[in-house]
Amino acid sequence: MSVVVPVELGARRYEVQIGTFTPEAVAEILAVALGPAVTGVALLVDGGLAARAPRLPPLIAALGARLPDVDVLSLRAGEACKSLTEIERTVEWLADRGYDRRGAVVGIGGGAATDHAGFAASIFLRGISFATVPTTLLAMVDASVGGKTGVDLRAGKNLAGAFHQPRAVVADLAFLETLPLRERTAGLAEVVKCGFIADPEILDLLEGSGPVLSPALLLDLITRAVRVKAEVVATDETEVGRRAILNFGHTIGHALEAASGYDLLHGEAVALGMIAALDLGAAMRIGPPALAARGRALLDQLGLPTDAASRLDPGVLARLAVDKKRRGDQIRFVFCPAVGQARLVDVAASDLAGRFFPKA
Repeated sequence: MSVVVPVELGARRYEVQIGTFTPEAVAEILAVALGPAVTGVALLVDGGLAARAPRLPPLIAALGARLPDVDVLSLRAGEACKSLTEIERTVEWLADRGYDRRGAVVGIGGGAATDHAGFAASIFLRGISFATVPTTLLAMVDASVGGKTGVDLRAGKNLAGAFHQPRAVVADLAFLETLPLRERTAGLAEVVKCGFIADPEILDLLEGSGPVLSPALLLDLITRAVRVKAEVVATDETEVGRRAILNFGHTIGHALEAASGYDLLHGEAVALGMIAALDLGAAMRIGPPALAARGRALLDQLGLPTDAASRLDPGVLARLAVDKKRRGDQIRFVFCPAVGQARLVDVAASDLAGRFFPKA
């Protein structure tokens, strides 16, 4: 069974296909989406994927058989590929192989690989087509959908990037079968986020599940999360307004992630950021304390970290000062007044330092 979730962006509309696919089916979906005029396709593949995903070699073979002039570039594994140095290496490689403006990029891997692929495609020859095959839960529900691409700077996460929408996203759930448990668990944080800000049934389904999610439930949860993001992106593509609600948990989460030297996985950092936002919202009387308790209980149940308060130190506060969501002395937070609702509130950095970063 598979599900198609459209991202309605007018002439740039594309589809997110979610299910279990044969390699040939993935190749056909991408061939149709990229179109008959494409002159060559660069596969940018997470360098750590081959060792744990037996589906990768037959997928690359199928893409090579169906798409024109396919080349493969192995990226540095995980977050290590998200730097300007690595982007330079990729675009030089694209230029050396003679890709023209009708060439295309396909990113295969987790959120770091798909972010890298999208950003490289956005700047090479001022923009060429790209598509993604996300292979982690996090990438399927968040990173590969919506057109945000980017890399990290020393100062913080995702501080260099561009909006560049893919032509297609194919989330092959079979890749999750060999995904390490820690990464699979971390991906659930972005699913929980969508429950808090827009789809309360997500939280009900997760709270009622056992320790192992059935394939049918996993498909439902991924589909619901993608629908939330697709609907928000369709109304505010470049985050001038409502799209910012997708940053729930990310304000402090990104700071914690960067301060850890990326030892924290993105989903783990988002889980901590959601707890911090729920606690802060309760303290500011924007949301009830019971909501923070519910979030903590659910994230504990899923095996995600919830000890946000113990991690808030001067290093994290310093990272907040260079966050993309800062406006002068104001840092934008997403709060939940109630499950399924989201509110954007600017909080003074000085207020945060005095009340919620006692170690600072």
